[in-house]
Amino acid sequence: MIGRFLLGLVLASASCATLAGDRNAGNVMFVSMAFEAHGEAPARICEQPCRMWVTGAGPITERTPQDFKLFADKHNLRGATLVLDSEGGSVVGAIELGRAVRSLEMTTTVGKAVQTRQADGTIATTFTPRASCQSMCVFLMLAGSQRYVAPEARLLVHQIWLTDKTKGSKTHSYTADELALVERDIGKLVRYTIEMGGDAELIEAALQVPPWEALRRLSSDEIQRMKLSTADDFFTGRGAAVAQSPRPAPVASSSQLSGKAQ
Repeated sequence: MIGRFLLGLVLASASCATLAGDRNAGNVMFVSMAFEAHGEAPARICEQPCRMWVTGAGPITERTPQDFKLFADKHNLRGATLVLDSEGGSVVGAIELGRAVRSLEMTTTVGKAVQTRQADGTIATTFTPRASCQSMCVFLMLAGSQRYVAPEARLLVHQIWLTDKTKGSKTHSYTADELALVERDIGKLVRYTIEMGGDAELIEAALQVPPWEALRRLSSDEIQRMKLSTADDFFTGRGAAVAQSPRPAPVASSSQLSGKAQ
């Protein structure tokens, strides 16, 4: 499956965030989700109009929808594929971002871009599905007009919670206003899930996992029932042509409730 998923692409441009430093175990954390555009090339090998691929890596913040809008203003993203690798984040940010993605009729999947240097010194960009989409990222997946989750990809869920009380959530005290805020955002999430054509089972599964427990990975059967994967393996539908460049393409940087994994 991995071999069929890998697709050579040339890096086209633009990330929307900068690295903030290590989180833990050597993992790198972004201030906000970073977007990069990748174009299928050379164009002459495309059996149909060449596809645009966009990677979205890092946490979803309340600023992410605006970052995405600025990014979309510079690229023709209609019908493009959004490849997600995220630990989740803001409920409000994910819902707004999801609606923007749906308005562009984008496809969503889980994966990450990998650049490798070839024997002749050229750089090849490929995709691997060995990535994670956690918490609110799973709901962002619903935004795709088509959605595909490879067997190697990981979708993990848990409850949304107050951002500043996620750590030590089991021993914190909560006001009535804080609990009302959680309830309102759950309502927004239910409406969004229905709007995107998802299934209520996804909401139920997420709400069964409190923030002090480990995230729960969704099974392949659940992913299908929850309508998180609605397409066949479209990555191989038009061939996997390898695109290379003699040097790395330039990358131009731009830069209360949370479903983010801790």
